[in-house]
Amino acid sequence: MNPRVRTFLIGAAVVVAALVILAVVSSRVQPELVTVKTGEVVVCTAGEVVEDNTKELQVPPSEVAEYSVNMRTITCPNHQDLSKLYGEAQKAIAEGDLTTAEEKLKQVLAVNLTYKKASEQLDQIAAGKKPKPDTDTAATDNAPSTPKPDESTDPVSNLTKYVPNKISGYSAQGVIADPASITRNYLPTSGKADLLVISAEQAVDKKAAASIISALKQTYPSSADKVSIGSKTGYFGVRENTAVVAVADRAIVVTFTMHAEKGSGAALKGALLKVARAVLGG
Repeated sequence: MNPRVRTFLIGAAVVVAALVILAVVSSRVQPELVTVKTGEVVVCTAGEVVEDNTKELQVPPSEVAEYSVNMRTITCPNHQDLSKLYGEAQKAIAEGDLTTAEEKLKQVLAVNLTYKKASEQLDQIAAGKKPKPDTDTAATDNAPSTPKPDESTDPVSNLTKYVPNKISGYSAQGVIADPASITRNYLPTSGKADLLVISAEQAVDKKAAASIISALKQTYPSSADKVSIGSKTGYFGVRENTAVVAVADRAIVVTFTMHAEKGSGAALKGALLKVARAVLGG
């Protein structure tokens, strides 16, 4: 072989090898990126995400704490009007004016067929019966006033406090909401977990809330333990690398679920209880 060609080939091989080594070293030096959300989510007190002004970013794990999603709760114009009409219907029912109540309820259902007890009450009026006023929604002694933002009696407005914008050691992410439940993800900024999920669900009553927790015990049977969250008693359980703490706050079931990046979910008990106590008090 020509000495010059041989020298060239050897030199080229060295360059290729150097590039391969550089690529491997670079892949080890560069930190793994994490997908985070940042921006704002606007949630209506009736349980709808009105606006989602968030965007996803790829950032190093060390920078996760710098990004989060802010949740703002409002009563949107649509549901503000429905709340007023529904309140007027409840006042009319309490006064025995079923003609006015029927008219108001029909206006409510023309916009939202599943709004509170409107459909049920309208069926009762059509059957010649007097419905029971929904006293949880409107006062029956005085004309209902238009609710202000953040002061609705819709169930989800009572749930947003369980998914706060700030929890020490976690970056708040997006929100999933409906009229009876709300769920939010949080990215841990340190520790053994790689995800925290908080859910709050409005049950029919305390008995129904207890049934929901009983079902969770079947799903997370390992390391089962009764835990104290302030004045409340909750359940801690594990399934493989996922741990849960479930607590009934009257008829509301609040669930804290944490996933371990490695190892058993039992190792997350301390961190999970710390979050539960920070949110619920105690």
